[in-house]
Amino acid sequence: MKTCKKMIRAVVLAGAIFALIACGNVGESPGGAPAGEGDAAAITVGSKNFTEQYILGELYAQVLEANGFSVEKQLDLGSEQLADRALQSGQIDLYPEYTGTALAAVLNYEGEFPDTPEETYEAARELYAERDPSATMLKPAPFDNNYGIFVRAEVAEQYGLETLEDLAEASPELVFVSFSEFQDREDGYPNMQENYGFDFERIEIVNSLGLRYQGVLQGDGDVGVGFTTDGQLTSDELVVMEDTKGIWPIYQPAPVVRTEVLEENPEIEEILNDLSSRLDIETMRELNGQVDLEQRNPEDVAREWLQEEGLIE
Repeated sequence: MKTCKKMIRAVVLAGAIFALIACGNVGESPGGAPAGEGDAAAITVGSKNFTEQYILGELYAQVLEANGFSVEKQLDLGSEQLADRALQSGQIDLYPEYTGTALAAVLNYEGEFPDTPEETYEAARELYAERDPSATMLKPAPFDNNYGIFVRAEVAEQYGLETLEDLAEASPELVFVSFSEFQDREDGYPNMQENYGFDFERIEIVNSLGLRYQGVLQGDGDVGVGFTTDGQLTSDELVVMEDTKGIWPIYQPAPVVRTEVLEENPEIEEILNDLSSRLDIETMRELNGQVDLEQRNPEDVAREWLQEEGLIE
């Protein structure tokens, strides 16, 4: 009888083990990762909703993944307000932000914008650190991606336009192709109006960067706003107006990371600082151009550059 009971218990135990294996629960940690394997920290990388942000988001995500992190991507979040909200809520762990944008549109900075890249970065870094929950702005890339106010070449020749001051004088006869965020931001169009006195005949709102360039080139507008790292600005058909008064702050891109995440994974800082140090304005313009002009996927463009730099295999 005892032998029979032992046999029954053995059968039941074997059945239970078989069921656990079938359900995938033997040898696994509570999170579903196989026991005995290193648990890679899961990092969620976000970005805003234009070409350079997609590329930067991909660069951050892929280099972290190559260094052993489990990475999720939430690119195309929208404006900086939406990206920042996602960061503060913990929906994402980091995203690329520009030093001047952080001061002008995220951190409620008061007073005149700093004059140098170093001062701009330090002001943004300190304000991020003072927040609750705090964030850490890592070292920025060594280039300024500022606003580029561009004019179709034939229009620039017709009115003799070289500077924003020239453009302001001719603005009542011209159509400006802008985007919603630029019109609303304190450092955007209101800044142009205050410092140069712009008064365009009409303003068309086109939120797609590519379509803004296309609209100006096709004559649907005369003037447009882009960014100085845009590949399109290498075209001979467009002329970028000089900002003689220096009305804009410095806009250097840098990873902004939730401080809690950085404290748990301090190696992130060295990885992303090394990446940012390799990005100059010529490189960024080339990468942006591959996406905007050659219609390539930001993920592929980022991967190829990282491989060329030896940052991933």
